[in-house]
Amino acid sequence: MEKKTILVKNGIVIDGTGKPGHRADIRIRNGMIERISEELQPAEGEMLLPADRLCVCPGFIDAHCHTDFYAEHLPDACGKALQGVTTDVCGLCGDSAAPIGTGNLEELRRRREYRLPGTPPLPARSFGEYRQQIDRQGNATNMALFVGNSNLRIHAVGYENRHATAAEMSRMTGMLTESMQEGAFGLSTGLTYVPSMNSSTEELVALCRAMAPYGGIYNSHMRNESDCVMEAIREVITIAERSGCKGHISHLKVSGKRNHGKAGECLALIHEANARGVDVSYDVYPYTAGSCGLRTLLPPEILVRETVFTPTFLLAPDTLAMLRRRYEEADWDNLLLSCGGDGIVLSAGVSGLEGRSIGEIAAQWETDAAEAVARLLCRTEGQGTIIYHALAEKDLRTFLLDPLCSIGTDAFARSYTGPSAEGCPHPRNYGAFPRWVRRYLLDEGLLSIEEGVRRITSLPARQFDLKNRGLLQEGFCADLTIFDPKTIGERGDFLHPAQQPEGIKYVLVNGRLTVEDGVFLTEKNGRMLRMH
Repeated sequence: MEKKTILVKNGIVIDGTGKPGHRADIRIRNGMIERISEELQPAEGEMLLPADRLCVCPGFIDAHCHTDFYAEHLPDACGKALQGVTTDVCGLCGDSAAPIGTGNLEELRRRREYRLPGTPPLPARSFGEYRQQIDRQGNATNMALFVGNSNLRIHAVGYENRHATAAEMSRMTGMLTESMQEGAFGLSTGLTYVPSMNSSTEELVALCRAMAPYGGIYNSHMRNESDCVMEAIREVITIAERSGCKGHISHLKVSGKRNHGKAGECLALIHEANARGVDVSYDVYPYTAGSCGLRTLLPPEILVRETVFTPTFLLAPDTLAMLRRRYEEADWDNLLLSCGGDGIVLSAGVSGLEGRSIGEIAAQWETDAAEAVARLLCRTEGQGTIIYHALAEKDLRTFLLDPLCSIGTDAFARSYTGPSAEGCPHPRNYGAFPRWVRRYLLDEGLLSIEEGVRRITSLPARQFDLKNRGLLQEGFCADLTIFDPKTIGERGDFLHPAQQPEGIKYVLVNGRLTVEDGVFLTEKNGRMLRMH
């Protein structure tokens, strides 16, 4: 589709600043917002988008997701665009699509989670090479990509649980700074996942110091989100403070019933850091359930093994005895202890068992949770996924109310059919932003619609230094989401997630229509954004 002049007519403009909405027209030319005025007359040949009684907003920015995992092979995935998302902040939780070095590459290929079936092996490539690939083929959304700490560690150190040597640190620093020069937004960690968890605080401070001159942001899936969540927040603050980088906490939560009620304490730490000049922010997803790989249920000392998902190892009596003991201990991010077997549901991996809890599966197999987890991991070869119900609604609302909170999906690029929709993926993949607007803003009034839109537009744009995005202003990039406030809402649920949400009428990415009258156009109008 060629670029053309577009006139958005008679909409209720909610500009992303938090100010009250007002009726206005918007003219878009060459991918930019050219004019915003109370009355603009259509020009000859101009495309007219009627927006009577519709909310016209900056395109929604997903503050935390994993679009880069599938983007190369699913550039026209519709699940995000039909939520109103125009920009995805991704490469998070320590894993990114690039850079991928030659060191330990074969082991990375064997171990990598969330592989789409039928895709070729991961190639070694620089950050710049991946960016050029995405820009050539396009994508349904823009992507602001971080560098995964695991990528650096795998290339330089491998999967061993040890400190990096001076030479290995030099190799990681070189890969990171090269990526920053090629447009990366910073460094992400997944400190509950192997091998990112093997990184010490000192190592992360050193990496962040190396990227600080480029404005790099430290974006952390913290070392613990349950019993030791306060210590984990302090580590993020320490790394940001000592390195001079901005800090950002991914999908902030307090998991497990015995930790419910700690949200206020978490926020007190973050605000105290900001008060003394340490820039630390966070995002959440608007659900009390999270999702991750089934393998996350294993303790870290098992996950370091490459041959972990074989029956001869996992189902050995000694291994099962160790698992049963470790599932009673709280010195690691133990989801089975935090949530219980009935609070963890298999979402993908074994047909016929998807949508059933670990407790239900264990009862069907007449065994306990430890053996059920081991058997499932063997059957899925470590590629299964789970949904875990670990959060309290009261804590979630406490986080949502805080002005530092942006909204993310923690989702992948998915469509409604095909391999990306198999099983019962978390409904946030398809409906998180309509849920945020409908439930928390329009129905419950947790925040005003204007402030709620700010949380998904200009706030994440500021947190991640996304230039000329997140606001409806003349001279800004024309990423727009236009929705019907009467009908917008999530339609999927945990058993039937792959449902198109309601109320998203138009989505424009870089001035081009991606969604027209609620229909995804399969246009790949997105591109890789650059920090510089």
